[in-house]
Amino acid sequence: MSDNKSASQQLAEAIAAMEKSAALVEELKEQTRAEDLETVKRLIKTHGFTQTQLRSCFGKGTRSSTPRKSTRGRKSK
Repeated sequence: MSDNKSASQQLAEAIAAMEKSAALVEELKEQTRAEDLETVKRLIKTHGFTQTQLRSCFGKGTRSSTPRKSTRGRKSK
């Protein structure tokens, strides 16, 4: 048996399937994120990790793009 669907109908079905899959992926990401966060909290509590010990796991903090002003005074004319 062959499908008697037009290309546009097949495309519409494929797009709908893709959107459904994308929604499922996002839902699963949220679920695993919550589970992983609980795991991290449990491990921190079990081993007594401190913020200082965990700081190396995280990247450097972001700095503002505005350059710092010099503390040096201006020269008078």
